[in-house]
Amino acid sequence: MTRPGLGTSFAHTIDAGRHVREGEHPAATERRNSLQQRDEAQLSRGPLVSGSLEILYVGGRHRNEVVDLRQHGTRIRTVANLYEGIAHLKRHHVGAALVEFGVLEPGIGRAVRALRAAAGDRPLLVMVTADEWERIRAEGSLHHEEILLRPFFPDELWRRVNRVALPPPAKAVASFRDDADRLSALMLDLQQLNRFTNDLKALTNHCARIVKTRLRAGRVSIFIKERHDEGLRPWEAEQLEGKLRQTAVLRIGEGVAGKAAQSQRIVLVKEAGRDGPASAEREYRHSSYMIVPLVHLRDVLGVICVTDRLEPGPFTESDVAYMEAFAESLSLTIHNGMQYRAADELATIDEGTQLFNRRYFNRVLPQEVVRAKRYEHDLTLALIDIDFFKQYNDSNGHQAGDHALAAVARILKESFREADIVVRYGGEEFAVIMPGTTQEDGNGVGIVERARKQIEAANLMFVDSMGNRRPLTVSGGVATFPHQAQTSDDLFDLADKALYRAKARGRNLILGA
Repeated sequence: MTRPGLGTSFAHTIDAGRHVREGEHPAATERRNSLQQRDEAQLSRGPLVSGSLEILYVGGRHRNEVVDLRQHGTRIRTVANLYEGIAHLKRHHVGAALVEFGVLEPGIGRAVRALRAAAGDRPLLVMVTADEWERIRAEGSLHHEEILLRPFFPDELWRRVNRVALPPPAKAVASFRDDADRLSALMLDLQQLNRFTNDLKALTNHCARIVKTRLRAGRVSIFIKERHDEGLRPWEAEQLEGKLRQTAVLRIGEGVAGKAAQSQRIVLVKEAGRDGPASAEREYRHSSYMIVPLVHLRDVLGVICVTDRLEPGPFTESDVAYMEAFAESLSLTIHNGMQYRAADELATIDEGTQLFNRRYFNRVLPQEVVRAKRYEHDLTLALIDIDFFKQYNDSNGHQAGDHALAAVARILKESFREADIVVRYGGEEFAVIMPGTTQEDGNGVGIVERARKQIEAANLMFVDSMGNRRPLTVSGGVATFPHQAQTSDDLFDLADKALYRAKARGRNLILGA
């Protein structure tokens, strides 16, 4: 039969439970139905991981994206066109609809409205290229949060889909079936997690407050495993005491928390000493405690330690069910946050020197000026330029020049405090942001001067244009907020002018504004 509708119409028949399109090659029909049968078989086997997401993929031209989503445990039902997508949304419950832009044409506005009506409150995500986004932005038929811009970074598609559509684990929902208030609280708590994807420290602080409130706990500590660390470090553990505070690290497999992380299972001790080990470090209000591993796709990300029950009686199985659901979503959020941070580091770290780059400098300098103004402390900026660097390259070669840049960067990094921000601004230019440092008594200039002397003494020799053998040196300019400048732009201009004065006076010199 012919089915008119949005955009162009198409005709199809039903043959033994399979879709056969008019004019379609039999081999194409067989492959499409084979893919559909594979999707249905995957769905019949159930979720790949606890709480995995089921989505509807409308279009299916980019099979590599379907494969990528499946590799992360996402269950996918694919349909080939807009009409099948609308019909499926009306008949079946899925977490979200992921749509190829091409299936919306030519009537984009009508197609989007029809998809929204069929999806109801389920998220709608449309994948577009930059050119396609330019075409539809002026029309306003799609909201910004409904757009997924191609090409995707690794895991970006999966992270975005999960962020908007991942349901709470079915086990937790079943556990709270007779506790509507707690289920409602869980749903609210899970919705709030995604607000903190770009700030993991704020995320752990927020989660500690949530767990304290929901479980009536006096103490909640969260330990996170950084990418290059073997152990778990405290991110939200200001109340820890004794040996744990001194070592500030939990080894996986050691102690109660470390063994819980290793087993990747929640540990509930209703009475310490009887059901599990007691702490020798301090006295607690209640001997019951809980250790909750944070696990994403079998990778341990951290643990939550919940102690000091504020109400009579131990922590309960209902508390375990809540924490199981909460920890699963928190683990996904932490994983996403770490991925974002890693991507941000790649975008803001200079590959040759491993210093922050100009993009990061342009973002952070105004922020540091605002912070200095708010807390009424000084902020010093130094701009540093390598003298005669082109002659160094001409004399020793560009590969030696790269090694010299790395050596200068290392000396600068070692010469300043950890709180100072050392940046490769561009080429042979560097910048250092020094919060809380002034020029009084030569403080700001003096610190940069010590770095200059170390660079001169590093024995990075070259032959200059006059045929003289000389060491590599630097010149610099230093300016301070708020005594000399009131804005980040003024601070930069003053330091830049001081640098040029140092160059004009013969180089190998550090001058204040």
